[in-house]
Amino acid sequence: MPTIEANGETLHYVKSGAGPAVVFVHYLGGFSRQWQRQIAALEDRFTCIAFDQRGYGFSSLNGRWSVEASAEDLKAGLDALGIEAAHFVAYSMAGPVMLSFNARWSGMVRSLMLIDTFARNDRGAVARVAETEKCLRYMSMREYARQYTAARLLPETPQRLVDEVVASICLARKEAYLDTMRGILGPDFSALCPLVTAPTLVLCGRLDVTTPVDQASDLTRLIPKAREAIIEAAHLGIWENPEAFDRIVVDFLDAQEAAASTTPSAR
Repeated sequence: MPTIEANGETLHYVKSGAGPAVVFVHYLGGFSRQWQRQIAALEDRFTCIAFDQRGYGFSSLNGRWSVEASAEDLKAGLDALGIEAAHFVAYSMAGPVMLSFNARWSGMVRSLMLIDTFARNDRGAVARVAETEKCLRYMSMREYARQYTAARLLPETPQRLVDEVVASICLARKEAYLDTMRGILGPDFSALCPLVTAPTLVLCGRLDVTTPVDQASDLTRLIPKAREAIIEAAHLGIWENPEAFDRIVVDFLDAQEAAASTTPSAR
């Protein structure tokens, strides 16, 4: 896997395909591999890029994870790859990251997908962070990942996909995981939503209790060009309902390019 040096970190990434750029930004405990199906479906007509955020996957953790640092890492990585504008697909913790990124570099955002994420998620935030800190004080990341998947994934999720999520969480550094929770739970990113002027799709699982549908609907209401889609899934629809998830992602990105082809200046 290739790497880029950015902001004191070594960021691993995947880049595949040719055409307009699509940038995938992973969820808490994820890394670039989570997007392999979507990349396979799109790489014949898009340049697909996915970074491991600092502290996740195979990227380094020399500094601390924060929303601002992650947005700056993403900008530095795209600059290094010569990407001036892209479609962005952001999952869960990546929602606040992309709202921060857009507030500073909106000209780079051609369209935006916000998946199972939020502008504000402060319900029980202090307790959630404290409970995770307690768990990670005594558990390995593998033990924590097993506990997490048992509680969060739908029971009918195939075991091979459960194992994929567990393996991904195991690569996360505890410090980055906890810094992420502290950085996204509690703060209110609502003021950044009206700054998103690109076409936006907000996607949420109907059974999601981590970022419930009403939080997705807040994003849809606050972002001027947003619309909403709901699928039968909990928080990890990418694994729980892959067919519906992939169809919505692919259809949205294809629709953006179809629209852009009639308005060349939009590129």
